Amino acid sequence: MSLRMLQIIIPKDKQSRLVDLLEECSISGWWTTELGDGLRMTSVLIRSQLVEPVLDSIKDALGSVEGFRVMLSALEATHPALPEPDEEKEEVPGEEGRWSPRFGRVSREELIEDVNESSDTGPIFMIMVALSTIVACVGMLKDSAAVIIGAMVIAPLLGPNIALALGTTLGDIDRIKRSIRANLVGLGMVLVMSAVFGFFVDPSEMPKQLSNRTSVDLGDILLALASGSAGAIAFTSGASATIVGVMVAVALLPPSAAAGMFLGSSSWADAGQAATLAATNIVCINLSATGVFLIQGIRPGSWWEKDRARNASVRAIVIWTLMLAGLAALMLFAW
Repeated sequence: MSLRMLQIIIPKDKQSRLVDLLEECSISGWWTTELGDGLRMTSVLIRSQLVEPVLDSIKDALGSVEGFRVMLSALEATHPALPEPDEEKEEVPGEEGRWSPRFGRVSREELIEDVNESSDTGPIFMIMVALSTIVACVGMLKDSAAVIIGAMVIAPLLGPNIALALGTTLGDIDRIKRSIRANLVGLGMVLVMSAVFGFFVDPSEMPKQLSNRTSVDLGDILLALASGSAGAIAFTSGASATIVGVMVAVALLPPSAAAGMFLGSSSWADAGQAATLAATNIVCINLSATGVFLIQGIRPGSWWEKDRARNASVRAIVIWTLMLAGLAALMLFAW
C-alpha cells in the first residue's frame, strides 16, 4: 500500500488545533519544522487511502486560516515501516459518508491533478493528437496491427473523457466544459487530418485494418464498458501501467481516424459505422468511469457542493445510458 507525505503550513498559534486533529485521526507519524514569520510546517507520514478524509478534516478546520497551505507528495518507502491498518475498521476517522479505506484509491486531490494533466489542450496535447493520428492512418494504410497499437498507446483522447466523467461526478462545471472542449478539439483534428489521408485512398481497395473499423456489434459495448471501468480504477489507484492496457482495449483514436479516412474517400456508410464504434467507446468510457467514481465514493470536498454533484452524476448517467441504448439499436437495426 503506497505512502504519502502531507506537509501542512500554518501559523504557530494554530499548531495545537492541528495536533488535536491528527490525534483524532489516529495519526502518529508526524513532526514539525520552524519556518519563520510565525509559521510552522508539520510533516505527516500517512498511507494513501487515509489522505482524503484526514486532509478534508484539516481543510474544514484550518482551510480559512491565513497562511494555510498543504503539499502532498508520494513516497517510495520508509524505515521503520508504518504499522498495517486495521482491516476490520470500516471507516477512517472523519465525518459520516467519507469513503472506506477498503477501496485503496488515491485522494481526490491527486486524482484531479492527474486528470488535469491528461486533459490539458495545450501544445503537447495538440502534438500528441496529430502524431497519433498520423500513426493510426499510416498503420491502417499499411495494414499493420502493430503500428495501430502504437497509436492506441499514445491515446491522447482517453484523458479528456476520464476528465469528463470526473467532472460530472464532482459537479464541476468548469472541468466539464474544459473536457468537452478537449474532446471536440481532439476529435476535430483527427477527422480533418485523417480525411486528408482518406482522399488519396481508393475505396475499392480498403486495407483490412481499415475495414475492420466498420465491424460494430454488441460485443464492442461490453468491451468498452469493461475497459472504461478498468481505466477509471487505474486512475484512482495510481496504477499507471494498467492504463496502457486500457488504451489498447478501448481505442478511441483508430475508429475516429477510420471515420475521417472514409469521409475523405466518400465512403459514407463505412464512415458512419466507424463513427458509431468511436461514439460507442466514448459513451461507454464515460458511463462506466462515472459509475466507478461514484462507487469509490469520490465526492466534492465541500458539503454545499455534494447535492449539485449528485444531480450532475444522475443526469450524466441517464444521458449516457440513453445514448448507449440508441447506439445499440443502431448496431442491431441499421448496420
